[in-house]
Amino acid sequence: MRPHARHRNRPVGKLRLPSTCSAARSKHASRSANEAVGTMADMTTALAAPPRLSATASRIAAIDAARGLAVLGMITVHVGVLREPVWTDPGSWLSVAWGRSSILFATLAGVSIALLSGRQHPPAGPELVSARLRILVRALVLFALGGLLTMLGSGISVILQTYALLFACCLPFLTWSPRRLLILAAGWAVIAPPLTVWLGQLLPSGCDPTAATCSGAQVTDLAITGDYPGLVWITFALTGLALGRCDLAARTTRVRLLAAGVPMMIFGYGGAWLLGLFDTPDPTEWTQLRTAEPHSGSTFEIIGSLGFALTVIGVLLFTVDRLRPILFPIVAVGTLPLTVYSAHVIAVRLLGDAATAPTGNVLLAIFLAVTVAASVVWVLTLGRGPLERGMSWIVTRAATVRGDAVPVG
Repeated sequence: MRPHARHRNRPVGKLRLPSTCSAARSKHASRSANEAVGTMADMTTALAAPPRLSATASRIAAIDAARGLAVLGMITVHVGVLREPVWTDPGSWLSVAWGRSSILFATLAGVSIALLSGRQHPPAGPELVSARLRILVRALVLFALGGLLTMLGSGISVILQTYALLFACCLPFLTWSPRRLLILAAGWAVIAPPLTVWLGQLLPSGCDPTAATCSGAQVTDLAITGDYPGLVWITFALTGLALGRCDLAARTTRVRLLAAGVPMMIFGYGGAWLLGLFDTPDPTEWTQLRTAEPHSGSTFEIIGSLGFALTVIGVLLFTVDRLRPILFPIVAVGTLPLTVYSAHVIAVRLLGDAATAPTGNVLLAIFLAVTVAASVVWVLTLGRGPLERGMSWIVTRAATVRGDAVPVG
């Protein structure tokens, strides 16, 4: 970067410059003026036609947009009135958010882990230790925050503790290639559902959501029998980690996301629908594995909802640059996910029955409008959210590794 002209030609005392220097200075001043005019013209052109986002900025904006949709979807589930989806009835389409928005959020947890640990280039040596420490500290903060929000007794199944568990569970896999991660995720999608049913019958379950201590039953609910069973949901985080290790700016990656996501939705939801045509015995934990119902934890739900998540991410990677003025409000929400999610849990607790037992979707519309508007204003004026800033501050200070550290594990 060139120094400013004022600094290059600053006079010293009252020394008089020779005439040749004066002429050179006049010539240089004329050239600087021409450059300034050119710069102003470039700025005017840029304002009239904003430049395209860089490849890196585009893919980060797409991930933020996906995260924003996930958060807004979870708010919709927690505050809205949902009914059985009928594709000819637009009023029932809100139910698409049920189960799928939280799975999209969990998949993006894996993408975030990849972004925090080298993106396409997995860390090694001291960098690996540093990355693991940063992710572990982040998981601990998320777990603590999730516990506090749960203790409020809002009636919401807070996802943050499962989110923290996913961060911690991904630590051993930071150096794995996308291929190995996807193979593990595919195998686990088949093994985990029956395993959780079997373990759920053996271990204690049923927890007090406002309890300050963590009992064996609460651990069981968090890992196995809850709405977001970590033993099953690690599949989504591993898939997201594999995705984050790929070049999201490459067209081939985006095409592959859609080429995989759409067939997965057809197979997952279609397969469960076909099985549903046959007579089903009285519902049990085992018969739930034949469905793709939200939070059933079945292989069909995993495949179908993960396909939905991959499709959403792929579409946003294709469109975020072209539609950035339209998508910016959603991107803004995705820039403040921790703040927005926590704020909506607190708001639901303060509103009480008006939020937990609504008779219509007027309150939901207000929630969504206020959330989007506040996010846009905050991002444009203050940038990062307060909880995001706090998280960054804690992680930066708690996870500093000396350059001579030795990798562990």
